[in-house]
Parts: sequence; C-alpha cells; structure tokens
Amino acid sequence: MIYADTDFFIALVKDDDWLQSRAAEIAREYEGEIYTSRSTLLELLVISDRFEFDRLAALSYALDIAHVEEDESVLFRAADYMDQHGLTAFDAYHVAYADSDPIVSSDKQIEAVTDRRIAIESGAQD
Repeated sequence: MIYADTDFFIALVKDDDWLQSRAAEIAREYEGEIYTSRSTLLELLVISDRFEFDRLAALSYALDIAHVEEDESVLFRAADYMDQHGLTAFDAYHVAYADSDPIVSSDKQIEAVTDRRIAIESGAQD
C-alpha cells in the first residue's frame, strides 16, 4: 500500500499541473494500492478556490482512486513531527498517517521524517 497526500490529487485534478502526467502514471501503477486520509480530502476543500478546480469532482476522483482509513493516534505522531522536524500541520499529518508505508508527494520536507517518499516530480515533464 502507498499513501497519497494532497499534492498527488491536485496534480490529477488541476488542468494545467506540470505533475499531472506523472501523477496519472503513479495512479495507474499503484491502482488498488493507494490510500489517503480525511485530512487530504479536507485539504483539497481548503485549497480548491486558490488552485481553481472543481472541489466536488476532486473529492469524487480522490475517493475513486484511494481508500480512506482512520486512526486517532496519527494526530499525536503528527504533533511530534511538527515539533521535531518543523513540518506543517498537514504535511506532518500525512507522514504520520502513512506510518511506515511509502508516501507519494512532491513535498521534499517529508524526507526529514521518512526515506520512503515517492517523488511525483521524478520523471515529470515541465
């Protein structure tokens, strides 16, 4: 299983995202193995106006691609990552939620906590 953070879904739903083809390739490669969190879905809503994409379509698409599970201890691990590694609340939550699974993201700061980041930007076309 791999965890997908918000960057992955933004790349898939934003019309002009430079990471879109790579994100689509990852979605196909890991079909049925991708999961995400409620935090990711909430973050999609929070940023939908700024990035100008259809929020209902984005949520539907994300839920078609990824499973959503929850574990309350994730919040405590996220708080620790914020304190120990300076991650933002959302990034810390994503890493904590992924636990020891690989995480697909373009956020390089995540590498302060895990070496299991699958870079969306690797192989992406500008």
